[in-house]
Amino acid sequence: MFAAGIKVARINMRPLLPERTLASFNPVRFLKEVERELTKRIRDNIRQETFSPAAKRRLNSGFQVRIGENSVTIVAVDPAFRPLLEGRKRRQMTWLVKARAPIPIVTDTGELIFRSATPKSMANGSWWHPGREPTTVIERARVAVREHMQGRAKRLLQQELRRLLSSK
Repeated sequence: MFAAGIKVARINMRPLLPERTLASFNPVRFLKEVERELTKRIRDNIRQETFSPAAKRRLNSGFQVRIGENSVTIVAVDPAFRPLLEGRKRRQMTWLVKARAPIPIVTDTGELIFRSATPKSMANGSWWHPGREPTTVIERARVAVREHMQGRAKRLLQQELRRLLSSK
């Protein structure tokens, strides 16, 4: 599934632009600006997350922003994005039974304790991973870029109108 990537989000150009866009407006340049801004914001959001440095490096190179005819699409090409985008269900960590050494656990008070996972403790219902909600790294970037580019499109249109009115 990740050979071609997963389409995560898309920003269409048409809703960003005012209804009567001037003929001198360059949509390719505008889409490239959307692409640059989107890439920058996604990377900034990844940098602000609490992931390890190795995970941040992998996620930074694990997505692509592709320019289409009228839109920009974000594609996750690295499988590391799947658990982030979909989240994880609560589940029992049965693989811990195979651990050769006791498992270190930090309690709520900050104390370090060691426990062993046994088939009996698994049968009693211990060792559950709490799961995690899907991350909104890409969605937050998409919303922010959409708002930014709507304002940018309005400013470009105003500049063009001023230029046309002043040349008459």
